[in-house]
Amino acid sequence: MSMARCSWFFVLVPLVASSLPEAQAQSRAVRRYSGSMTSVHVDLATGTVSRGPAIRNRAASTIADFANIDLGGFVSVDTGSGLCEWFDAGTKGFAGNQSDLMTKITFAYCSSKLSVSSGGPGGSVRLGFYEGYTLGGGAPNTTVAVLTLTGLPANTASSSFFGGFKCYFTEVSFASLVPFADGPIGYSWRFMDVGTDGRLAGTWPFLSCVTSCSGIGPDGQGMTNVIDRYCPPGTLQSTFTFGTTNGSFTSIAMEIGEVTDAPATVVPYNATLTPNPDQLAAGPAIVGTLHTYNLARGVPSGPGAFVINVRPYRVALANGVQGPPPLPVGAGGRILISGPRFTSLFGVHDGMVGSVGSVIPPSFSLVCLHFAAQATVIGNGVRVSSAVEGTSGTY
Repeated sequence: MSMARCSWFFVLVPLVASSLPEAQAQSRAVRRYSGSMTSVHVDLATGTVSRGPAIRNRAASTIADFANIDLGGFVSVDTGSGLCEWFDAGTKGFAGNQSDLMTKITFAYCSSKLSVSSGGPGGSVRLGFYEGYTLGGGAPNTTVAVLTLTGLPANTASSSFFGGFKCYFTEVSFASLVPFADGPIGYSWRFMDVGTDGRLAGTWPFLSCVTSCSGIGPDGQGMTNVIDRYCPPGTLQSTFTFGTTNGSFTSIAMEIGEVTDAPATVVPYNATLTPNPDQLAAGPAIVGTLHTYNLARGVPSGPGAFVINVRPYRVALANGVQGPPPLPVGAGGRILISGPRFTSLFGVHDGMVGSVGSVIPPSFSLVCLHFAAQATVIGNGVRVSSAVEGTSGTY
């Protein structure tokens, strides 16, 4: 999006109303906007807000499975102080991504509040995401995520919707991947703060063209040129539109990004000349699910313990490398993994078999992560097992 590359700006634009007093008397107001925008990133894992694009783990990638960010050139506001909330209805899944794991959102907003960098509170908004929302008052079926964002970059002085304000293209990265099923969805904007007029919100959404600003036609996302207005939140007051005189733009700009489908893979291996008798097996490592390692002893023993060490690399040598004492020389003593340790899992065996597992956190950074794992086993001495290597994924 070219607008994300632009820099700071001041807005001097006309109201889309017959006169300023008339617009001030309304519950809602709309303005045309044609300036540039500043790029902002909000990291929910750390709570940091920064200007510029996010730096991401390059092993995994994202895809937009809902992209309603064709900005229509208008911004709009409603009563602030958390008293009003707007709901947009659409359909997620046009990209056909199977993972349905939300990792980020992108939206556009403007704020007349005094920015934190200038000693003010910054902008505030509450965003909600729901599965199964029905336009015209249908209550959200399933709450996916509700985000209250505060301290957002804002203006250089406290003002109002009718005064000076600045606008931003904002990406929010989730701390964990959030399951969000395809199909009918709703997303909401609650006006949390208030401007200097004491009534209208101090932070408000940018509006987007419902289908395409170029008039190409339907985009397969189920958008309509209306918004549900809940004032107070939870009570549907109206379903409104700004009309089509200047295009169909009664839609809150929003993009939902998911982690791109990534297959999880796993393969077993062993030393080729003097293989370790104890065998280690594991299924694919899928983020957000239980990943289990199974140990089978090559020679039965009394009950004992074992530890699974997970590292990033497979030893390149076909027969591995000889481990130090008390590991035996040759079979049972060949080290097959290397690199800094990701994690260790501790388990017990009954002399023949044992298993241990752990849930892989649903983190974007853990998708497409290569790993190699091997067990160190106690029972009739100390030995190491065969190994597995693989790449984590979303399915």
